[in-house]
Amino acid sequence: MKKIIESNKKLLDRYKFICHAKGLTDESIESSCDNDLRLYLEWLGNKKLLDATHEDIQNFLMHCSVKRGNGDRAINRKHTNIGMLYKELIIKMDLEIRNPILKVDKIKVRKTVRPYLKKPEYKQFINLLIELQDIRGMALTKLFYSSSCRLSEIWQLNRDSLDFDSRRFIVIGKGQKERECMFSEDALKAIKDYLAIRRDNSPALFISKYGTRLSKKGIQDYFGRRGKKAGLTKKVHPHLFRHTRAMHLLEDGIRIETLKELLGHTSIATTQMYAHMMFNNVAKKIDEVDRVYSLGTVENNVA
Repeated sequence: MKKIIESNKKLLDRYKFICHAKGLTDESIESSCDNDLRLYLEWLGNKKLLDATHEDIQNFLMHCSVKRGNGDRAINRKHTNIGMLYKELIIKMDLEIRNPILKVDKIKVRKTVRPYLKKPEYKQFINLLIELQDIRGMALTKLFYSSSCRLSEIWQLNRDSLDFDSRRFIVIGKGQKERECMFSEDALKAIKDYLAIRRDNSPALFISKYGTRLSKKGIQDYFGRRGKKAGLTKKVHPHLFRHTRAMHLLEDGIRIETLKELLGHTSIATTQMYAHMMFNNVAKKIDEVDRVYSLGTVENNVA
């Protein structure tokens, strides 16, 4: 690991404090500062951060692409994080310099359809849990699916976090924002079944075999193993159930505005992604119908 010069280290620490004051989560700060930005400062070597030019940034991004094998999305994420670093320091320190990132273009990345489990695939996953009599896994899966929550939101829950009567619970989500979530009667039954077999005093809603709170990595690894065992070709992870629930609700006719509230999106534009995915599915269905009912092509008859 290369050494970061003291002046740059102090600026990075200052930026961390700014991010914390703005309400960013520890995970977000760690992701940007302790990964992308630390790598950038290490790459700068003895050059001061505020003396770096757009060419330095461009060369760093090229280095990450060629030498480190970063994909376009990873490069664009670094571009964003570096840009935010300069922007906040320029504003908070009242610096009379122009943000060097403004002369560095982002890579155009085509939007891809996010994977999700189709209803038969989700049922296939649930059937495996039934076969294995995986009571904890059933509770975990159905809570993720029915609430559409993120990993960080489910991981933090305690036994007393859930209101069983109203089937509601409060989480601290993105940007340290508090929001109310709900879960289904099906998930409620699965959770009660799981808690009924517990013989520990841990306040955590989900625990490991050692009696400690089930870690984020533990949850990720669990879903990965179960997905493979279920024979699913898609990589199963916690966030997949969020996408899956959103798509299933849209397929069943839920309004996009309602889905926005359920997912806790700040902007309707974020939720529109799922509507776009639905539109892609409709296009595929149209093609399938055309193939089934096609009576052949009409050939041009030349008189």
